[in-house]
Amino acid sequence: MVTSLPIPRELRDPACMIGPKVWVVRRIRCVAPWLVPRQRPRTCCWHHQVDWRQAAAIAVHLVRQAHVTGIPGEDIGDFVMDRVHDEHEDLDDRERTAIVLLVGLDAGIQLSEPDSAWLYGDGQHRVAAQLDQGVRETIVQRLELLDPVTGLPIT
Repeated sequence: MVTSLPIPRELRDPACMIGPKVWVVRRIRCVAPWLVPRQRPRTCCWHHQVDWRQAAAIAVHLVRQAHVTGIPGEDIGDFVMDRVHDEHEDLDDRERTAIVLLVGLDAGIQLSEPDSAWLYGDGQHRVAAQLDQGVRETIVQRLELLDPVTGLPIT
């Protein structure tokens, strides 16, 4: 759930992403979404121009499809983009780029390790715009180091 992600506080610009009023509205939207209507895409910055509800819904659906078919993590981005190309020809370039930024290796929303303070390694502008639009599900990437011999996560 997007609402369970930390509200990005390390943003410095653009103006539509920052400020106490913006943070309060985002927090209210997370806790009581019926009190604050979802925003439509708007022109204040590139991130707010994207229809994140559409882009995230397509990305989540296709990543789930990739998991069901057994596609390995490093190949999911290619799988998703092939499906977007084949099944969503009418999609705007902005939303296509947004999907790449959600599923592409090293491009996705990345959080610091769960045992440390929740900070964004990448994707804080995307999360802020998705919170503003009331997106419910999105893709968050996590790097997990595997033992080359056993294939199990290194702890």
